Amino acid sequence: MSRFPRRPRSGSARGGRRGFSLIEILVVIGLIAFLTAAIVAVIPRVGNAAKVAATKATIKKVDEMLNDRINGFNRWIAHQDRLAGSGTPSYVLTAQGLSGTNLLTGNSLAAAKVLAIKILFKTYFPQTYSELDQATQNANPRGTSHQAITDSSECLYLIITKGPLFDTEPPSAADLKAIETTDSDGDGLPEIVDAWGHPLRFYRWPTRLVRPGGYPLTPTSTGFVETSLTPASIFLAGSVPRGAMAVWTANTSYSLGATVLAPTPVQTTPFSLIYRCVATTGTGSTGTSGAAAPTWPATVGTTVGDNQVTWQALIDPLSADPDDPLGMVTSGISEPLETPNTWNTPLIVSSGGDTDTLGLYEPYDTAHFGNLAQPLPDPNSPNLPYRDVMYGNITNRKQ
Repeated sequence: MSRFPRRPRSGSARGGRRGFSLIEILVVIGLIAFLTAAIVAVIPRVGNAAKVAATKATIKKVDEMLNDRINGFNRWIAHQDRLAGSGTPSYVLTAQGLSGTNLLTGNSLAAAKVLAIKILFKTYFPQTYSELDQATQNANPRGTSHQAITDSSECLYLIITKGPLFDTEPPSAADLKAIETTDSDGDGLPEIVDAWGHPLRFYRWPTRLVRPGGYPLTPTSTGFVETSLTPASIFLAGSVPRGAMAVWTANTSYSLGATVLAPTPVQTTPFSLIYRCVATTGTGSTGTSGAAAPTWPATVGTTVGDNQVTWQALIDPLSADPDDPLGMVTSGISEPLETPNTWNTPLIVSSGGDTDTLGLYEPYDTAHFGNLAQPLPDPNSPNLPYRDVMYGNITNRKQ
């Protein structure tokens, strides 16, 4: 037995605490790094989701206020029509004063009414500052620091807060929150903005969104023959893009209800005409077309025989203008009031925060029909709209 006592061991033998091993320390550091990375990745998504929700709420509120004014405008028009009876309603005279043109010259009273409504709607629901009436411009002067990208948003603000009330309630100070408006370009006119601070865009007549091909420039044009999908479903909840319609072909079997485009239609009406099979003399409910195309009628409702098939001229539903259901007006006074004969429900758009690009030409870009919401071409497929960017948008048509 040694004379010297043995030195006690450290650790559990004496009940003491031992230190962490290097491996344990590395594991803990790894866990901390993983959690930190996860938090860094999640926080922006949570913040972005909150901004998306806030932007949807803003657009929904603005859309309701805008539609309230539009409905008031329509009631105002209907009231003047009732007062005028078979005579000329006062709004036609008002529109003549704004346009500097006698709308009744060369037009029926019915056509003059349609033109007057278009002119007044353009004035009371302006998309650009230049469309504001002079009194409104004088009361709301625009500074020299103005940037074009804010134009339609500033107009939307003026429509809601200072535009004609018709028979609607006056705006309240609580209608728009401070965070929903700003004057980003410092021109003295506030804009309505999304949660990222980008100005909302306002398209009064987004007709080129649904019909990118537009209206034929000459009566001998082949008209509205569609060669690509319409991008309407991107903004219209529940709708399906319509593909290119079938063109009539010779010696082909057609069933009742089949719809075709004429190979060379002469569009002498403001509508795009399509032709539906309304009768057959073949086996069952089918018939065979002739070896040569018939003379396609240019009047809605007219029928034409084609061997065993009878075709009827109809209005393409995508070319019907709700303001002009009879197709009396094909152009404006000094410029097209819109691409005629298609969807004209106002569109309010946010880019969704990824960038401030909508996939549409800007509302002020009249050279590219941006005032009518013409889709930008896809850089990779120039014949198609810029869908990848458009899908990220937040609008009053698709929440």
